[in-house]
Amino acid sequence: MAKTIYNYWFVQFDFPDKNGNPYKSSGGKMQNISDFGIAPSDWKTGNLYDIANFINGLACQKYRPNENESSLPVIKIREMHEGISVDSERVKADLPQNNIVNTGDILFSWSASLEVQRWAGTTGGLNQHIFKVIPNDGYTSSYVYHQLKAYVVKFIQMAEARKTTMGHITSDHLKQSVIVLPPENVIQKFSNSVDMIHAEISCINMENQKLCQIRDWLLPMLMNGQTTIED
Repeated sequence: MAKTIYNYWFVQFDFPDKNGNPYKSSGGKMQNISDFGIAPSDWKTGNLYDIANFINGLACQKYRPNENESSLPVIKIREMHEGISVDSERVKADLPQNNIVNTGDILFSWSASLEVQRWAGTTGGLNQHIFKVIPNDGYTSSYVYHQLKAYVVKFIQMAEARKTTMGHITSDHLKQSVIVLPPENVIQKFSNSVDMIHAEISCINMENQKLCQIRDWLLPMLMNGQTTIED
């Protein structure tokens, strides 16, 4: 639902105009923007660095905690897929704040596996090869998440067109990206429309991770006869 709303507003440009009508379909003024294409006349051109700050993760093996020292789980690409587990590595808890990931933060794995997600697990330390994406002033988390997720598709399409593998995303790729920047009021209205959807997604993802942990704990006990399921 959130993706559909994003496409309707920022791909088809049928966000609500001042009268509540779909902008482009209702005759809203459009213009041709160099290197991008047709967009609303009052939108500006920019790149992904204009909307967010990209913080790279740490080489967490350099920050191993001592035995009695407080620690955090390390968030690698595996944790992005499967969540935190007992097998997750640990890192010192006193990392720089920008390298600590909390629920709702945007993560972008930029090496080999190009993926964007909003973290739905517990607090952890960010491993290298993953960006923590922090929205700049005037840009909301929901807007940045969808804009980045849409542009990653372009990165993959560019690689396929050249018949190469997009091994990793560099700062140059981000600087060379071309997007159009909506007015702040449009971004805020969009976030008001989708934030509740993302909150529900986050709750469901956290519940799924807990269910997976219960399954992984219970299944071996069922297999070796330590417990049974009565009719």
